Amino acid sequence: MTDVHGTAATQSRAEAALWKSARQRVKTLRNGTRMVDSTIWRTVKAWAVDFGIVMVLAIAAAVLAGTSGSGNAGKAAGAAAATWLIAPWLYGFCCAGGRSLGSLASQTEVVRISTGEAPGFWRAGWVMFARTVLFTVMILVLIISTAEGSSPSGAEPKGRHLTVDRRFPKLPAGAPEVPPYDRSIAA
Repeated sequence: MTDVHGTAATQSRAEAALWKSARQRVKTLRNGTRMVDSTIWRTVKAWAVDFGIVMVLAIAAAVLAGTSGSGNAGKAAGAAAATWLIAPWLYGFCCAGGRSLGSLASQTEVVRISTGEAPGFWRAGWVMFARTVLFTVMILVLIISTAEGSSPSGAEPKGRHLTVDRRFPKLPAGAPEVPPYDRSIAA
């Protein structure tokens, strides 16, 4: 169903909804800088792309180790595990500006909660390791603990980074005032 204005009116309504959503996601960092937080789906998309890249590298290492002249299943599994643990660090070092291929695909960026700047060289490696290895392990632990009948402890990690939406370099007009980022609610 179209209205008198056709697509342009639909686009302006979609754009208005996007800006309304952005106004609700404004976060104030510890230094007072205000940024638009990424939606959960954009963050998951970025993490999934980065995880996929690391998994492709691990599978490639397993295939190469398994098909070599002296390769066997044990060597293939060892190569895959070693690559899965090492590749995120190297990939993160290459993405020290806070923009990995996953971030580019989802139009997001990882920034420090304290300053709003991109993570440094070493921190970028850690962020990528956390995205691709630790997050996967955490999901497995939650699934296993749920199947076992226990519940997580409730202790939340202290966040140092935030994934922000790069589609909003300027804050949307009418964004509410938000107190500086609180460590107790960092995810």
